[in-house]
Amino acid sequence: APPRSRPRRREMSEGDDVLARWSDGLLYLGNVKRVDGVKQCCLVRFEDNSEFWVLRKDIHSFAAGVEEVCCICEAPPLKEPLVNCLKCRHGYHAECHTPSIEPEADSESWICRQCVFAVATKRGGAIKRGRFARLMHFMKLRLPYQLTSLDWDPQHLSNQQQCYCYCAGPGEWNLKMLQCASCGQWFHEACTQCLTKPLLYGDRFYQFQCSVCNKGPETVKRLPMTWVDLAHLVLYHLSLCCKRKYFDFDHEILSFTNENWDSLLLGALSDTPRQERCHNLLNALNSQKDRFVSGKEIKKKKCLFGLQVRAPPPLSSDSSPLITERARRGRRRDGRRPASQELERRRGGENPGQTRDAGREGAVPSGVGQRGLVLNSTH
Repeated sequence: APPRSRPRRREMSEGDDVLARWSDGLLYLGNVKRVDGVKQCCLVRFEDNSEFWVLRKDIHSFAAGVEEVCCICEAPPLKEPLVNCLKCRHGYHAECHTPSIEPEADSESWICRQCVFAVATKRGGAIKRGRFARLMHFMKLRLPYQLTSLDWDPQHLSNQQQCYCYCAGPGEWNLKMLQCASCGQWFHEACTQCLTKPLLYGDRFYQFQCSVCNKGPETVKRLPMTWVDLAHLVLYHLSLCCKRKYFDFDHEILSFTNENWDSLLLGALSDTPRQERCHNLLNALNSQKDRFVSGKEIKKKKCLFGLQVRAPPPLSSDSSPLITERARRGRRRDGRRPASQELERRRGGENPGQTRDAGREGAVPSGVGQRGLVLNSTH
């Protein structure tokens, strides 16, 4: 008997159970509360009862329809039969799927790109062994979109389409993403298979090459860091995790650094004895007034330190000024708001601190995976 095709995907409706891809590259279970057909987005309530607007392209519905069609082009089988995914049962024309489904593929066990990524992506880095790891390696040799069609900001940090990585999902460059040194696209930590340790927020001290540019497995190399870079990176990471500006040197800054020392991959700094780290970090914080502010300068405790500007540390080879939150929220070339900003504006009375738009301090629903402060833990 021919494989059973998935019914036609109907338009998204209130009450639909969905999987929504978030800016970390992972999928979260939710329920559609409102649909905006003009803006092509939905208000989704997640398992922790938080609600956020999500672009339609990043929502995957379980809802069934009435007609057997390809879930990409929505055309019926006609001359070309549909191949159904073993896991989700969605039907695809061979040429509509990325990469194309090979003629010799076993239609009884074939798994689509969406399901491969749903299983393989993980916090800290995608799985590296097993069938789904191998399938992911193969899927990542091609992007499911045209890279040249994306409209980037002048600093190449964000694009108008909110399309990043191998998964084509939303993203924020400073929230655990790596930029390919060849094509310039940004890739989620959760979608990469080359990392040995989890990323910190704002950590750009890597030379990364994506699978598309390499025509094979990804490669990554840790770039050298100074004590000033380390102090800046730790403060930035803590400021996003804790949503505060000032941190106690002994109990938070030094403690976090020591607890995660091996995971920081500090190269030449790695051999620094524990008793010397305190002096080097404190000297970096006190000597760089353009980057750091001490509590004593604002009539607080002198053991408190914060960033002058909440921005990731610049690379040593980067002569451009620090990229601030305000600067990276610019407008498009035509003067209109990018799609992600338009979604944020439309939230009206919602608490900005709970915004699920990919650019608000790494927000994530509290019930589906809180981010921890210890890098070598499951988070």
